[in-house]
Amino acid sequence: MLIDSTLREGAQAYGVYFAPGVRQRLAGILAASGVDEIECGWLGQDGLAEFVGWARASLSGLAQGGPALSVWCPCREADVRQAASLGVDRLNIGAPSSAAHRQKRLGLSLVEMCERVRSVVSTARAGMVPYISVGLEDASRAALPEALALARAALGAGAARIRVSDTVGVLTPLSTARLVEAFVRELAVPVAFHGHNDLGMATANAVTALECGASFVDVSALGLGERAGIAALEEVAAWLGLRAPAVQAYDVPGLRELCRVVASAAHVPLARNKAIAGEDVFAAESGLHVHGLLRDPALFEPFAPEAVGATRRVGVGAKSGGAALDAAVGAALSRLRRPSHSADRRAGRRDCGQESSLLDRVRRLAGRLGRPLTDSELLGVL
Repeated sequence: MLIDSTLREGAQAYGVYFAPGVRQRLAGILAASGVDEIECGWLGQDGLAEFVGWARASLSGLAQGGPALSVWCPCREADVRQAASLGVDRLNIGAPSSAAHRQKRLGLSLVEMCERVRSVVSTARAGMVPYISVGLEDASRAALPEALALARAALGAGAARIRVSDTVGVLTPLSTARLVEAFVRELAVPVAFHGHNDLGMATANAVTALECGASFVDVSALGLGERAGIAALEEVAAWLGLRAPAVQAYDVPGLRELCRVVASAAHVPLARNKAIAGEDVFAAESGLHVHGLLRDPALFEPFAPEAVGATRRVGVGAKSGGAALDAAVGAALSRLRRPSHSADRRAGRRDCGQESSLLDRVRRLAGRLGRPLTDSELLGVL
C-alpha cells in the first residue's frame, strides 16, 4: 500500500545527499516500519547497484520477506535493460503522459509514445523483471483519454501496475478522487498515486487516492522530494494505522526516528509543529486546551501521543490559566523530586487567595522571556 520513495524522490531534492551508510540505515528503518515497497533510487544514481545488492542481502530476512525493492528508470530500452540487471523485484518506468511533456521532452505524438511504452515494457519483460510498473508522468494535466491510452499500451505489453502522477502538485482531493476513480474503473490492475505537495495537499490527496480505490501511494519521510516534496510517509502511515487499522498497521513510532535521521542527513529543519514527527504536536499551553486535556485528552487530541511514540507536555506561560498552572507545577515537582512541603505550599495558595497573583507573575515572566517557563523557573516563582 505504501511505496516509500525517500531514497529516490527524497534523494532527488535540492541539496540532499545521502551517504551510503545513511542510505542503509534509512532502508533498515523503512523495512522495519512495514512499508510495502522501497524505491531504492533511480537508474544512473551513484552507488545504486551496490546499494541494491546490500538491500537484497540485508532486508530479505525480515518478517514476511521484507519490502519489495524497486528502482525508477526512464522509458528507454537501453535504460530498462540496465535496470533489469540490478535484480530488483519491481521496475518503475516513467512515461510522460501529457501532451506538453511528450512533445517538449521527447518530441513524440501520442501514437509514438504508446509504441515506445509497449516496446520498453516488452524489453523489461524479456529481461525477466518480475513486476513492471509504469508511471504516467504529469497525468494530472493530461487529457484523460490520452493517459488511459498509454496505460492500456503498458498493460497490453505486460505491465502489472499503473502509477498516476500529479507531477506538479496541482490536484485537490476532489480532483484526485475523480482522476483515481477513472483509472480504477477503467483498468484491471492495481493503480498507484504519486502526488506532489506544491499547494500543500499531497498527504490529503494521497489519502483520498486510497479511499477512492488506489492500491498504492508514493510517500517519503517528511515528504522530502523535488520542490515542495510529496506526501509524507509518517502522516499517511499514521492515518492508515490509527484511523483505518483494519486496512494496514505501520510502525509509526519508529517513523519518528526515521524523520529525525532524514532531517539531520538532509539538513532540513524538523519543525516543532510538524504533524506526527514534531516535538510540540502534543504540547499545550493555552488555558482552554489544557483545561480540556485534563478533563479528557481526546477532547483536543486525535489519538494518544503514545501511539506515535510521542509524549504529552503541558507548559505554563503567558497564555495559561489556573488549570495549566496546577498541572505544570505538579509535573515540575515530580520531575525535579522537590520535597512535599513545596506541594503543600502550592496547594495552600487557593486558601490564601493568592492564585491570581501567582498566575499573574507567571504570565509576566513568560511574556518577558517569550516562551513557557522551565520547571526551575516555574517553581522559583512560587
